[in-house]
Amino acid sequence: MGAGAKIGMKVIGIAVGIPVSIATRKLVQAAWSAARPQDPAVDPDDSRARWGDAIAWAALSAAGIVVAELATRRGTEVAYRAITGLEPPPPNKTKAQKKLDKAEQKAAGKK
Repeated sequence: MGAGAKIGMKVIGIAVGIPVSIATRKLVQAAWSAARPQDPAVDPDDSRARWGDAIAWAALSAAGIVVAELATRRGTEVAYRAITGLEPPPPNKTKAQKKLDKAEQKAAGKK
């Protein structure tokens, strides 16, 4: 895949990611409000914040981020196929994936 395909994916990803992130933020806030009527403990310097609430908010926020990233990637792939008629380029490997590949190659060489 060429550089143009990757740039196209980035542009489409931005267009898809903005509404997905807004919707995800609203869903996380609504889920928090349904479970706990008080505001979330987002300020670490707030002495009134309880550890349980801070950890729950962090976990809920992290889950929202993961869902938003997945929805953005899938939505971008669908839009790319619809616009170009081609398969989208594969996502870049993460640092952890690169380390795993290197370890597997090293292990395969020792056999």
